[in-house]
Amino acid sequence: MSDLHFNLVDEPWIPVLSTQGRASEVSLREVFHRARDVVTLTGELPTQSVALLRLLLAVLHRAVEGPVRLEDWAEVRDRWDETVEDVDSYLDDWHDRFWMQHPAQPFMQVPDLRTAKDEVFGLERIVCDGPGTSTFLTTRVGAALQTASWPEAARWLVHVHAYDVSGIHSGAVGDPRVKGGKGYGIGTGWAGQIGALHLVGDDLRETLLLNLLVPGAAGMEVDAGADLPVWERPPLGVLPEGWHPDDGADQAYRRPRGPVDLYTWPTRRIRLEGTPERATGVVNAQGDRATPHNRFTVEPMTAWRHSDPQTKKFGHDTYMPLKHERSRAAWRGLEALLPRTSHPAKDGGPVRRRPPALAEWAAQLGTAELVGPGLLRWRAVGIEYGSNESVYDEIVADELALPAALFTDHELAQLAVDAVDAAEKAVFALGSLAQNVALAAGGSTESDAPRTRVATRAYAELDPEFRTWLRTLTAGADPLERRAAWHRSVLWLVNDLADEEVDDAGPAALVGRTAGGQFRDAGLALHWFRKKVRDVLPHAFAPHPPTAPSNPEETP
Repeated sequence: MSDLHFNLVDEPWIPVLSTQGRASEVSLREVFHRARDVVTLTGELPTQSVALLRLLLAVLHRAVEGPVRLEDWAEVRDRWDETVEDVDSYLDDWHDRFWMQHPAQPFMQVPDLRTAKDEVFGLERIVCDGPGTSTFLTTRVGAALQTASWPEAARWLVHVHAYDVSGIHSGAVGDPRVKGGKGYGIGTGWAGQIGALHLVGDDLRETLLLNLLVPGAAGMEVDAGADLPVWERPPLGVLPEGWHPDDGADQAYRRPRGPVDLYTWPTRRIRLEGTPERATGVVNAQGDRATPHNRFTVEPMTAWRHSDPQTKKFGHDTYMPLKHERSRAAWRGLEALLPRTSHPAKDGGPVRRRPPALAEWAAQLGTAELVGPGLLRWRAVGIEYGSNESVYDEIVADELALPAALFTDHELAQLAVDAVDAAEKAVFALGSLAQNVALAAGGSTESDAPRTRVATRAYAELDPEFRTWLRTLTAGADPLERRAAWHRSVLWLVNDLADEEVDDAGPAALVGRTAGGQFRDAGLALHWFRKKVRDVLPHAFAPHPPTAPSNPEETP
């Protein structure tokens, strides 16, 4: 096999879907030339598509040398053909850093990486293909788990740096962190530590432009001169970047300098082996660790949550990435996505949520009238890990279309956030009804299965209703009328489910019993429920003016 093999600039490896519905693979150069004709990236997994998008954004940021100002961004958009020429020139300059096989600087790899026993493993060490260690219902089995074509290997190479599991990896010779031949965990890939959020356009060109933010305009603090992708940094070696020969295993890791740095962060040290046709083996060792604390100034694609334990540990307000949950639709986390809607804690403390910098960027684009008044599509992608983050558990993917006005009109944004809150309180009341009915029928006070069951169903039925209602919050919408319409929709739905709970309760629940120190029967449960929903959905009862909550009795 030649010392140089498979250059990502020239060879097709990025999977795309065209506007005509045709699937194909294109090179790094071609994907920019065809960006108007590509609907989306189509990686094997949603996480792979995100990892590839972040790589493309790193290329584009560097090719246009910014953008530094909103005017620069508008020029990149309006002169797209010239922008593609800039990308061509940039890729020509860095062409030699994109060889998958290279004697000194293979792409995102270490050429002489080895273990003390010279072990080489199958490609399953870098492929995310099924939960845990199970191969049930995966897309490859047997030998197909161990080898891959070079285009596929390239995609998984990008993915493993972004989303690899934590836990023990191969111990690389020359790495002082290795103990007993093992490389102990330093955390997952960087993208696996965040709840990735990005904007989606009608074609790949629009998607790239919408996510090509101006850091300063988005409230970020970026060291532009040091915010470099992995291929513009020194070739990867066994040691994390910035370590010195006399450093010990407790050496501090370098901090990320900006979004481009994090888009291509080398979490692992990898070496691929293979024939001209296929990658046949891999060494996967620990690389650069990226800690998530307060990275909102350099990572634009995630919302953030205030962490009380981390604040206590570090002695200052500390925010951690807000990861996605498989059981929670994206719209339920709307407060963390919209700028200026998160409130301080009740005791006057810091805000509990920080929106992603991309949300502030969307607001800036809207204020400058650089995007239209229609819908902005957001895609949420993440991974839930299991067993101390040492195995993949579940991939989370969702999409949400938001009116652009929500990013510039504070009143409309707050209306949307309040609507989520009202729905959640109504569902909680419905769950309390289900609990009380179950207890009245003889159920255990230690089980919350009835609440979980009915809440799951309620959110499933609310999901399309909320998404449809949300689209109506356009500029000029009447907030009072829209709030009342939503309250009525929620009331109708939870009332219907509540009636079903009571109708299906059975004779024992109608008679009732004392449980948890309080008498309950189906009739009382329904009374408590009706009282609560009147408080949390006051606008559903117009034309009567809403009244202040009357502290209804809470059910245990």
